[in-house]
Amino acid sequence: MRMQIPSGAAHRGRSNMKRATAGLLLLAVSFISGVALADARTEAKSHFKKGMQAISEGKYEIGISELQRAYEILPHPSVIYNIARAYAESGDLEGAVSSYQKYLEGNPPDRDEVTLVVNALGARLQRQRAIQAAASQSAPTPGPGAPGTTTPGTTPAGATSSGPKSIANAPRPGSPEDTSAAGVNVGQAKLGDVFEESVVTASKGAQSPLDAPNSTSIITEQDIRLSGLIKIPDLLRRLAGVDVMSTTNSQTEVSMRGFNQSLSNKVIVLINGRSTFIDLLGTTFWALLPIGVEDIERIEVVRGPGSALYGADAFNGVINIITKAPGEGKSGVTTAYGDHNQAHGSFYASGRDKETAYRLSAGVDNYPRWGANFGSDRQDLQATLPNYPDQQTAQKSVRLNGDVTRDLGSGVLAGIGAGYAHAQYEVGTYAPLTDIVLETDATDATVFVTSKHFELHGFYEGYRGVNSLDASYLGQTRLPARYNLNVVDVEAQYIDDERGKWADNSLHLGLGYRYKNAVWTFLADPVIENWESAYVHDELAIGKQLGTRRQFAFVGDLRGDYVPYLGKVVPSPKGSILFHPSAQSTIRGIVATAFRIPTFLEGYLSNVNQLPISGGSLLNVSSNPALGSQKLNAEQVVTEEVGYLNSESEFFTFDSAVFHNNVSNLIQLGVNRPITVADLSNPATNFNAPSNTYPLFFGGYQNQCQTYNVYGAELGVRAFPVDGLDVYANYTLMDVKADTSQCDASQLANYVADARTSAHKLNAGVQLRTNVGFDGSVDFNYVSAQNWSLPTINVQAQKIESESFHLDPYAMINLRVGYRFFGDRADIGLVVSNVLNQQHREYPLAQPVGQRVMGVFAYHF
Repeated sequence: MRMQIPSGAAHRGRSNMKRATAGLLLLAVSFISGVALADARTEAKSHFKKGMQAISEGKYEIGISELQRAYEILPHPSVIYNIARAYAESGDLEGAVSSYQKYLEGNPPDRDEVTLVVNALGARLQRQRAIQAAASQSAPTPGPGAPGTTTPGTTPAGATSSGPKSIANAPRPGSPEDTSAAGVNVGQAKLGDVFEESVVTASKGAQSPLDAPNSTSIITEQDIRLSGLIKIPDLLRRLAGVDVMSTTNSQTEVSMRGFNQSLSNKVIVLINGRSTFIDLLGTTFWALLPIGVEDIERIEVVRGPGSALYGADAFNGVINIITKAPGEGKSGVTTAYGDHNQAHGSFYASGRDKETAYRLSAGVDNYPRWGANFGSDRQDLQATLPNYPDQQTAQKSVRLNGDVTRDLGSGVLAGIGAGYAHAQYEVGTYAPLTDIVLETDATDATVFVTSKHFELHGFYEGYRGVNSLDASYLGQTRLPARYNLNVVDVEAQYIDDERGKWADNSLHLGLGYRYKNAVWTFLADPVIENWESAYVHDELAIGKQLGTRRQFAFVGDLRGDYVPYLGKVVPSPKGSILFHPSAQSTIRGIVATAFRIPTFLEGYLSNVNQLPISGGSLLNVSSNPALGSQKLNAEQVVTEEVGYLNSESEFFTFDSAVFHNNVSNLIQLGVNRPITVADLSNPATNFNAPSNTYPLFFGGYQNQCQTYNVYGAELGVRAFPVDGLDVYANYTLMDVKADTSQCDASQLANYVADARTSAHKLNAGVQLRTNVGFDGSVDFNYVSAQNWSLPTINVQAQKIESESFHLDPYAMINLRVGYRFFGDRADIGLVVSNVLNQQHREYPLAQPVGQRVMGVFAYHF
């Protein structure tokens, strides 16, 4: 049986795509014609380079002006330091002391050294002022126009605000009469990574994307603000290789390089390194994150296997949400309201008191459904959880988060944090089940200590609540359930970085422990698991020095995870070779493996699924050999990849990758078999009182016999062609080939070809920031057709079987226009999602995605 969803004609999709492309080009042309500023990081970097060059040539006034402009565009502590240093070298002690003090307000790691400089310059400034005061008291007052006089508000030729520049007859440096900066060691200029992009996820240590042993993408704070989007997964649509699939207006499934599904389980989502992976179902519920988009400093995405560093379930990639550090970023409030009662609000506050810094945030969200599953006049249905709002609401949630850090000196930083979220949310379908609604309380706590050579992180996560089918016919169960999951995660890492004459080496050694305790109605018994892990990450760089990097780098990773469900250690090796043709380009070769273990539902399942026949049910029991089920194997992927990254020009960055994935042991619902007389001796087949049914079929999960070969390519460019325009575009090509040569006839009896990964994905967009307050962005996404094989209930045969579903291609445009005022402290904007209002499904059994319009106001204190 073959179904096509939606039923709209293909030519309508092509017409919408043409209109979308035309609209995008029109907006791009209009943006170019405006008076604007370039991408913040790129423009600040350009002014910084000009300023440092001028200072090196002794043109201090020009250099300081350029650095000040760079700081206005994108504040960075190293810029303030270099401004202070330039003031000192030019002889302006007052400017130097003031700028150094501003630098110290950020509690930098070199605080003690800079404090000595400030004290020395401050003492000389006091002597300078005393000498000037004495001279002004003893000198006769000349009449107007007399030689040596100046007009009020001007400076004599050859002098600065702190005194004359001439050093003729100057006192000996360091003597009591010396009032210059001569003899004071003001340190080396800070160049390093100022305004350079940095990632920490690829190697668990800060490095340039050019040095990362993975293909990486970064969503910046500017990308987030200018997009106007308030749901984190929607931000990921703009990236190459990332599959984003909205199943409801509350839950969006995210995968990489294929194999997305309802309740996606092949990507790990982190918040500052803390996993948000919910072991019950093997996914991230975005409604339960304790942060809002206003709290995010950047999002780092590592494409490809990540188990070598992050263990089980980092199957196709890692998403690390990096929040703004305590003491950094502004305090403020954001409110948003739109059609269909959608609403968003956030409050955030950040501050510092010497060595202690904090950041607090709170927020609320209300998202409407894309469409109600049924009308209020249906008398034959019983709907939702008792406390769930209504058939119009996809999510109602509140969130709180707080972090505090303290600098303990000598490069040691300690911190604690906690978060809480309460949400009522809809997550769509899972396997043959209809829409599922949940009510959850989520709590988390974090503690860490970091230093130059050692890091210790401890996390706690707790999830408790209830779940149910959104609705069921009268007389049938909605499968209500209660769950309580507690996870404790501890990881210690030793770091040793050595820089030598001929080679550089960076070694990371890690040990981890993870405790899981789950109680869920769908599981036979409470589940307790104790995990242990160890890993080594080593980077060896050799060859000619090219700027801050060497020409060649060899990176090796090896991690072992003890998996209680499997009762063994699963290794995850990975190797990368990096060649730098130039200081700002990289050719990367990677061979890596990763694995995903069965979720608690897949591995410990024990529940009854009522069939659409009175008194009959499907019995799902995992790991019950008496009923024919066996322990599942871990899913496996082996990847070979070659990538190229070029950041030579200040006007564009080019990124590309070609890869091959071999995927095996994918876990799916197995083929049901009838319960026979021989099975009746098993207590599991007895009458089930909660559902008031007799089991007629036995089902569960199994590993697929087929393997998959995935051939893909990712091409991306981000360009800044003129001052005022930031343009990006990327394209992803995917070709999935199924190999059924290892399957027997019985396994192929219910086999339906599955190509749920789109062959083509295109993203493009433009961003605008004008110097008169107007800004905005346009993002365009195109996804080609997909074909899905999904388990559905065959009413006639009274069993679950695979069925084919077709999804048409779709194109979508998101638009934001905004205006900044009150000295950039206030920002008002209009955000339109799915501008063309092309109704489309991104998952066969999901609700059609429609258009949404929202007004946003933000104010920074």
